[in-house]
Amino acid sequence: HGGAAQAIGGALFEEFTYDDEGNPQATTFMDYLLPTMAEVPELITIISEDAPALDNPLGVKGAGEGGITGVAAAIAAAVDEALGRPGIVRRVPITPARLSLALKEVTPCQA
Repeated sequence: HGGAAQAIGGALFEEFTYDDEGNPQATTFMDYLLPTMAEVPELITIISEDAPALDNPLGVKGAGEGGITGVAAAIAAAVDEALGRPGIVRRVPITPARLSLALKEVTPCQA
């Protein structure tokens, strides 16, 4: 579930920004947005393999980050599909400001 939350954060919220002198603009978690429980949907975990690790007492394996890589593309494709504008999302995070700007850039003949 942590990997899913991290992926949603990267797709929709998290971004490192810098001023013209190279100073970071997000220096606290008030500036650098992370998803909270309100932004992460309910998740259902399906365990499809029962092969515990033998080298630790809990039998756990670290694989939570494996699903992160495709999430931004999946969310971008869903936004493109919902708007009926393939390719309108060209960058993450997909912020309201970026999406609004992208929609304004569409010429009347493309609409």
